[in-house]
Amino acid sequence: MSAVPDVTATASTSTRVRSWWSSPRSAAVRGTPGAVTTYAVSRLMLFLIPLGLMIYPGGTLLTDDVHLYWSWSEVILSGHYPIADPMWQYPPLAGFVFAVGAHLTSDPKIGFMILALLADALIFAWLLKRGRQTGRLQGAWTYAIAGLAIGPVLLTRFDVFPTLFAVAGLMLLSRPIRSGIMFGVGALLKVWPAFLLVAAPRRSLPKAIAGFAAIVVSVSILLASWGPNAWSFLSEQGQRGLQIESVGGAPYVLANFFGYDLTTMFRYGSLEINAAGAGAIASGVALTGFVLLGWLGYARLRGRLERVPAGDIALAIVLISIATSRVFSPQYMVWVAGIGAFAMLDARTRMKPVLWLVMLTAVFGQLVYPIYYGSMIDGTWQGVLFQITRIVLLVTATVWATVSVLRPNLYPEPSDELDVRDEHSEVGVNPVQESGEARSDQRPTPR
Repeated sequence: MSAVPDVTATASTSTRVRSWWSSPRSAAVRGTPGAVTTYAVSRLMLFLIPLGLMIYPGGTLLTDDVHLYWSWSEVILSGHYPIADPMWQYPPLAGFVFAVGAHLTSDPKIGFMILALLADALIFAWLLKRGRQTGRLQGAWTYAIAGLAIGPVLLTRFDVFPTLFAVAGLMLLSRPIRSGIMFGVGALLKVWPAFLLVAAPRRSLPKAIAGFAAIVVSVSILLASWGPNAWSFLSEQGQRGLQIESVGGAPYVLANFFGYDLTTMFRYGSLEINAAGAGAIASGVALTGFVLLGWLGYARLRGRLERVPAGDIALAIVLISIATSRVFSPQYMVWVAGIGAFAMLDARTRMKPVLWLVMLTAVFGQLVYPIYYGSMIDGTWQGVLFQITRIVLLVTATVWATVSVLRPNLYPEPSDELDVRDEHSEVGVNPVQESGEARSDQRPTPR
């Protein structure tokens, strides 16, 4: 006779684990020491993998783009921006970040990774500081764990730098001019942080826009004086096709599995689908994104988003931007990690389920690239399964986040009692001690 699982014992064990986790005995594990240790160990792993010092399929190939960054930096330092280079698709300020990384050490690869790690550490440190002040370390924990989900592309791609300034803009929302400046610097690195202006409260939006415009115009004039072709990336972006990894490319990936003869071509730094209807799908998906972002902007101007935490709005915006883009590279999840971690600083957030979906999306993205990228292109089941699952998770997370933000009445009013504010924030957060670290003037909330 087969043994019957002891459900009662399993439930009892689960209860004991939850009880221990919420007790003072686990405070060090789930508090600051645990978050810092998790961050340090995860980033050490992500740093060693591209150097070939840890086993990871295709890990050393992830630094190919770093060599490209170095070659661009040499061109820019010679007095002009890349000319007639379809691979160059970055706003002008990005080139100087590439230059710093390339010349930080004698090895451009290591120098760039060190600079990326510094930007990443600044994000984590700011999240940790704010979390300790509000009694909510979920933001720091989210960002620390997200690194493992995203993988080594976190440190071998450029995306952590605009994410740093996007998070800074959100952290400084109570000082709208400074917030706008941060979003402006982010936009000069990779455009998308400009959309986060919608996260600013309506009353402070004019000042945020003023700060944004001031930094973008002044720095643009300065960068244009450096050399010609500062804005050449705009024409290259406009000519991009439908990347095989994008949401719009998913039907072609699935059709390829069932026998459709899919052809791709390498253009503008990615594999684009060369098939009937690809251009129309790319345009339709992009139009959907513009409509959704415009809808959120209209709701903000009408005052309908005042109850919604800024982090929730920002996360919805970033997810819409990615899901409706012609390109969906795995490193884009770095944007979501930073913004999602900020959202977790507010006790009123409704993005916890979205972040679970986002984490899974990042994991499957890591499986697709670099591990099963060839399988996806060839249409074999492993790569196709992982890619389609990744797309379904992303679309689900995007719909969930957008619907939540556009239903503001489901959010509680911000609490005026026991608000915790630091020198950069006037957004109150309920200091619920889910992290296990009590403020000096309050006791931990009982569990």
